[in-house]
Amino acid sequence: MTTATDLRARDIHDTLVAFYAQLESEPLLAPYFETLDMTAHMPRIVSFWETLLFHTGSYSGNAFLPHLTMPGLTGAHFAKWVATLEAILDARFEGPTTERMKSLAHRIAYSMQLRLGFEPFEPLRIVNG
Repeated sequence: MTTATDLRARDIHDTLVAFYAQLESEPLLAPYFETLDMTAHMPRIVSFWETLLFHTGSYSGNAFLPHLTMPGLTGAHFAKWVATLEAILDARFEGPTTERMKSLAHRIAYSMQLRLGFEPFEPLRIVNG
């Protein structure tokens, strides 16, 4: 069920908590979260997305580096990550910011896959928004 409300900065935290809770139950992705304290890590993830979507400038760091130490990542992992994020967003929001977050997720996944040295699960998808 989609609502008419677009994603707002105040929605980011709860949306990401729901997203990562879903990822932790996905057999393909759950092993990557077994030793990660998501409560402690969530402020960094929220800050990352707030900076991308709302230009807060609150994130500093390198979101790619932790992925270098994750063994066995493939395009299937990134495809599941993107699909899960899109499903969470579509169930809660609709509007230009929601579409921009989905587009950014595709770009992030594409870039990370290239940097990790394997072929992305899909071609780069450029969406206006």
